Amino acid sequence: MKYTTENALKEINRRAGIILEKREKRITNVLATTAGITLIALFAVIGEFSGAVVSGSQSEYGAFVLSAETGGYALTAILGIILGVCTTLVVKRLKNK
Repeated sequence: MKYTTENALKEINRRAGIILEKREKRITNVLATTAGITLIALFAVIGEFSGAVVSGSQSEYGAFVLSAETGGYALTAILGIILGVCTTLVVKRLKNK
């Protein structure tokens, strides 16, 4: 079957659309999986640190306002931010390829 120039261009655009759609679907699946794993890890870290008991002693520099388990939540937040930055860099690198 012989294509005219117009039909050949339409076919090329159609195939390019299919390829781009597959690529976007793969990226979406990777990001959804990464988000799920991150959520599970976040719950695990919070669960690990939430067993801390608040002590009645006070310390210097206003730290007595915060409970003893706050350090675990702060660590969880820092790890979440670092993981988010790493994920963003990976996604940008994959998108530029």
